[in-house]
Amino acid sequence: MAAERRPPRGYALLPALAYQALGHRSLAVIWVGVSLALIGLVGWRGHPGLWLGVGTWGLGTIYDAWRRLSGRRPLLWPAVLAALAVLYAVGWEVTEIDLRAPFVRFEKMRPYLVALTQPDLLTYPTERQVLRIPVEVPCRSAPQPVTVREGMEARLSAGCAQAGDPLTLEGEGFPPGVPLELWWVNPIGERQRILQGGRPLPVQADGTGRFRAAFLAPRAVPPGFEPPPGQSQTHFLEIHAVRVIGGPRPSEALLEVAEKMGETVAIALLATTFAVLIAAPLSFLAARNLMGGSLPTRLIYYGMRAFFNIVRSVEPLIFGIVFVVWVGLGSFAGMLALMVHSIAALGKLFSEVVEHIDPGPVEALTATGATRLQVIRYAVVPQVVPEFISFAVYRWDINVRMSTIIGFVGGGGIGFRLSEWIRLSAYRQVATAVIGIALVVMALDFVSAQVRRRIV
Repeated sequence: MAAERRPPRGYALLPALAYQALGHRSLAVIWVGVSLALIGLVGWRGHPGLWLGVGTWGLGTIYDAWRRLSGRRPLLWPAVLAALAVLYAVGWEVTEIDLRAPFVRFEKMRPYLVALTQPDLLTYPTERQVLRIPVEVPCRSAPQPVTVREGMEARLSAGCAQAGDPLTLEGEGFPPGVPLELWWVNPIGERQRILQGGRPLPVQADGTGRFRAAFLAPRAVPPGFEPPPGQSQTHFLEIHAVRVIGGPRPSEALLEVAEKMGETVAIALLATTFAVLIAAPLSFLAARNLMGGSLPTRLIYYGMRAFFNIVRSVEPLIFGIVFVVWVGLGSFAGMLALMVHSIAALGKLFSEVVEHIDPGPVEALTATGATRLQVIRYAVVPQVVPEFISFAVYRWDINVRMSTIIGFVGGGGIGFRLSEWIRLSAYRQVATAVIGIALVVMALDFVSAQVRRRIV
């Protein structure tokens, strides 16, 4: 019996050639791809130290190829570790990881952490006396103090300011010992609380009805909406004297979170329902076992697969931006964005369920002369319905979480309100929304898990 002929060991100097000669074609392709990727990444970043990793990868694969050509046991893991080291080193640098930043900048996160322990859940009925002081933003001339008297008297150190300017407020004739709230109102009527250290500025009239408070003028107008040069806008500083006149009740933030979470769940439910109705029939066109019989059906199969893959590759957030521009702000845009993405995601999952059915009933009906539609109706559908329902419920769970993010671009639901609270630094309201989202997601996760367990 003739001895087995092996390729020359010199092939090891080019591992791809050695792997190809030994019949490991996929390994040869992988070697070429990884080598080009490593060289490209290191050339992009330009660090000489990274070339050491590339050299280790090359020497490691040469040694592995030499061992294979010699009939010895392969030894590829040192080269793989070297390639991974290069990839992670480049990734570390690209992501600009700074392990000290969370500790150095912890103070910026403190207001959010404190707010999570003090969510805006309950409020007390109050009686309010409001005094308004007009403020021009920005100043068109030298700032002058401004005084307002309406039973109570308040004096602001400057009648004009711009964001970040220090202001001092003094008052007298206010109800003794009553807490005061300071609110800034922009030209379109949006209110935001005057904050200090991320929390509402504490102000209270003394026993004689006097108070004094210092603060910075807030940024009440988004960048890009400031008045043209040489012009100003009229803002108002509101002083609220607040008296408690009743027992606790749900806060406005809590009621709004409950309403918006209901809207969020509804958006996800409708998006999932419409997606199932569209994806279910399309999935049969993307199943190889049903569409592999002839050239036209194979073309339909590849077309549907390409459609699902392309649409799935686009993030729902991008669809959200597109539909907000198309149909306007609101829940409808968010529902459409989730629906389109869910059609592709569910279509892919449903088609894979169809491809893994038991072929026995299909072959039996086909042998009796049944049409393709009859085969699908009586042999395929009964097998896939439980899995379809399971994936649909799971997708609804996913869409509830996605709809929160869609709201950040104007797609309605709790995300839209949450983005406004974050912009206004309303940390306690943000904490209420986060708690509401977490509770709803946990409840839906439990429900969907139970439904899927019982069905499957």
